[in-house]
Amino acid sequence: MDAALRKLLPLARRIDALTAAIGRMAAWLVLAACLLSVFNALMRYGVHFAQPLLLDLPMLLFAFIVLCGAPRALAENSHIRVDILFRALSPRRRALVDIMGHLLFLIPLCLVMIIAGLPFFLGSWRIGEGALTPGGLPQWPGKALVPFAFALLLVQALSELVKALAVARGLEISSAPVSGLLHGEDAAASLRSSGAP
Repeated sequence: MDAALRKLLPLARRIDALTAAIGRMAAWLVLAACLLSVFNALMRYGVHFAQPLLLDLPMLLFAFIVLCGAPRALAENSHIRVDILFRALSPRRRALVDIMGHLLFLIPLCLVMIIAGLPFFLGSWRIGEGALTPGGLPQWPGKALVPFAFALLLVQALSELVKALAVARGLEISSAPVSGLLHGEDAAASLRSSGAP
């Protein structure tokens, strides 16, 4: 099992890199959504011009930011957790908690959302489901975000699972991005032991 985990750790790092890139894009979209909202307000109240497409776009951007930012939050351990209990555990016990959480809750949730969201999106796309308002955005791009985002979250959950299994088995993962498994002194000690500056 250790040999398989060692082979999977580089894949986990590539998944982390993809998630980081999508997370950076989502972060920049916050600025785009804000600027677009300001532009819409100025146009609507300043010159009494409102374009439904431009009014719908910030909502779609916000949905992308939230849904596609979730995998990055998982990779950076920015999600909600009971840290009072979690920090008191050793890295191996944290890894076991993460393994159980991923296997029992996160991965099944992602699978359910992908399985339920895909027909929801495909049905909308097939019929060319239009906007709720004339001239607005069609509905299918927003519905496509559900299976897409949960597929990204599933892939990141698998990356986190590989890293958690490696920590639970006592393998060195310092060359992989530090995830929720290593906090504070544990992370610093792991990096020092690997010779990182």
